[in-house]
Amino acid sequence: MKTAICFATAIMAAAMSSRSSSAFQLKSGSVISSANLAISYVECRKTSDGPTTLFIHGLDSSSHTWRGVQQSLATPSVAIDCRGCGRSELGNTDDFSPDALVEDVKSLVKSHPLLRDTRFVLVGHSMGGRVALCYAAKYPKDISALVIEDMDIKRRSVESNMIQNFDETKALLFERGHATMDSVEKELESIGYPRNMYSKWIDEGRIYEEKGDSSKYNFWSDVNPAFRALCYRHIFDSNSGTDSWSAIAKNLQQQMDSDSGINAAKVHILVAGIGSVCYEESLKDMRSNFPSDSEGNASHMSIKTYKQGTHSIHNSAREEFMADLDQIINSAEAVRSKI
Repeated sequence: MKTAICFATAIMAAAMSSRSSSAFQLKSGSVISSANLAISYVECRKTSDGPTTLFIHGLDSSSHTWRGVQQSLATPSVAIDCRGCGRSELGNTDDFSPDALVEDVKSLVKSHPLLRDTRFVLVGHSMGGRVALCYAAKYPKDISALVIEDMDIKRRSVESNMIQNFDETKALLFERGHATMDSVEKELESIGYPRNMYSKWIDEGRIYEEKGDSSKYNFWSDVNPAFRALCYRHIFDSNSGTDSWSAIAKNLQQQMDSDSGINAAKVHILVAGIGSVCYEESLKDMRSNFPSDSEGNASHMSIKTYKQGTHSIHNSAREEFMADLDQIINSAEAVRSKI
């Protein structure tokens, strides 16, 4: 497997953090995965040597969604672009699967100096939460804490896609590079995305003008409708959520039986108070199927609802989210070196 890291030469200037008087730089790079795909990421190195946090984004997104969070953290972080998103290659769509996404993450973990040979905090938002669950189920010893942001384990059908009249065939043919912004907008609209949605992405910088004479395209979309289509078909409409949760619970039970779970990663479920995609019944199943300690408490799991938070809690309730994440990272410090 190729594991050499190929750092991009471009350095993205970091915005001033509201929680710090000095800004930190975000640096983009890529790694060649075990599937021979270029998987991109954005890292933020800090002066603190606390546990690294690895972020996984959701649908219609990329590492871009975590920039403000990364800049605000006092500890190091890495945000991955899932295959087909951001600057990462999609590869053959026939190879797309939960395990393929997990192995992309594992390739980054094995290659990146902030992640390899130490335990890290794993944070997944929405669909990224499903990927994080699958990763934790397969590689439990890699993580010191698991954070699932506004996602449960309920199976969702392809037909439940929230984008009405979503054209899967066109989505799978989507090209992220375009000559004009108008062509990007027209293609997204033809797939079924409403104007207010993709206009918001442009305002946020998810779709942007390329800079530099070496650029092949004039405009680039970090958003890839193909990723949405493939995730619904191969991840949402599967038992990967419940299977991963069962595996995580089984592993924790084994650890509790051997050492009372003192070295086990704790699981934190963060639920949006406004427009959450989590089903209450599924959250109850997650709690009821998780191991309890000798006093009957689910000491290694917590569920918190953010009353003022919408689906992207890390953006809509940033201050509260950051306070909780800081506490989770500090608590994970004790077990990060125990692989």
